Amino acid sequence: MLRLSGLGITGAVLAACVAPDATSGDAGVAAQEPVNVIATTSMPVNTFDNSIERSLEYLPDIALEVNANGWGEGGWDGYSDTLLTRIAGGEQIDVIMIAIEGLGLLAAKNVLVPLDGFVQADPEAEEILMNDVHVTLREMLQVDGKQMEYPFSWNNMVMYYNTAVFEEVGLEPPANDWNWDDFLETSLAVARVSGGADDRFAYSFWGGGMFGMAAWYFNNDVSPLSEDWLESNVLDPKVLETLQFLADLILVHKVAPNPEGWDEWAQFHAGNLVMRTCGRWCIGGSLEADFNTYDIQYQPHQAGPIRTVAGTDGWGISTSSEDPDAAWEVVKLLSGTEASMDMVQLGGNIPALRSVAEMPLFADFGPANTALFYETLDYAATVPSPPNFNIVEPILNRNYATIWNGEKSVEEAMQAAHDELVPEMAKLQS
Repeated sequence: MLRLSGLGITGAVLAACVAPDATSGDAGVAAQEPVNVIATTSMPVNTFDNSIERSLEYLPDIALEVNANGWGEGGWDGYSDTLLTRIAGGEQIDVIMIAIEGLGLLAAKNVLVPLDGFVQADPEAEEILMNDVHVTLREMLQVDGKQMEYPFSWNNMVMYYNTAVFEEVGLEPPANDWNWDDFLETSLAVARVSGGADDRFAYSFWGGGMFGMAAWYFNNDVSPLSEDWLESNVLDPKVLETLQFLADLILVHKVAPNPEGWDEWAQFHAGNLVMRTCGRWCIGGSLEADFNTYDIQYQPHQAGPIRTVAGTDGWGISTSSEDPDAAWEVVKLLSGTEASMDMVQLGGNIPALRSVAEMPLFADFGPANTALFYETLDYAATVPSPPNFNIVEPILNRNYATIWNGEKSVEEAMQAAHDELVPEMAKLQS
């Protein structure tokens, strides 16, 4: 959900050294060496280059390093597994960025220190958390009522569409209350698919991944897991209806490609794809490609309340950190206004700080309807994120793929997924 595309991922290190104490009578002797604090992130580390520079001034007693955690064999499931492997190997990691999809697993493994004591002892940090961060974002990063991370950014899923193509075929921009019938009619109008090199697909969706699929499920008033995230719900008729609608886009109407292995980023910017579902992080790729003939709208809606899926990330303190107080200072630096502004200018996620989202800067780095991003929090439902997310997501992805390629019917694929999920979810209830 929260990766930025097309940016470097090389680690960056800057050590902040304290000047000699001239009043001690020995100006040639340096003060105590700075404390080394290492943070690892899901974002490209150059997002925090300026923060490392600022640490030289703001945190002179800390030598800060920010490195990138690998993504392993998947999305957040692979990211979480990679992080746990690094920690188990004894690598120093003091400050951790993780999204809600991996938070339950890390909490269950006792990897993160609850932040409540740090927050309560820091009136300024508490004021920001309580009054400048939407309650939905705060609560997403809580486990059993404890604040496990300080929110930094978040994402939803909205519909990106090519405004030039809409104008070309004489279509008005989609309304914020458009439904699945409207969406299909639009898709049929803009698609131009004959099997040639100049094919123009109407829409591409994430063929796997809890986050991308939830955007469709939630707008049909359903979820692949139970409300408490402890049981499989993939045999629910509305789950099957949602998957059938998406499968038909590929196999019946032929207005969408099989999402497996298809490069929707390049195709969207080349004009060979008219609509895609994504979060704000996709703006980064459009900025890099100098592509600006697009805008955004809510996902099309089928049943229940209008919804978007939301997930957030934040910075937490590792239980293995030898200096949690220094780690807390880094958490605040990497979660602050200046770091958030750096991320916005790179076309990254939506900042957790409402004050930054309301800055003209936020609108300047996005399409005309950019205000929709933060507004959607009032309509957001949290992405299902059970503690065994690293097991559940690959099960779903593997079975979704058999639908998109026509190997199995929706019913067959979801029965297979259900049979795999039941014993895994039972482990959470024992």
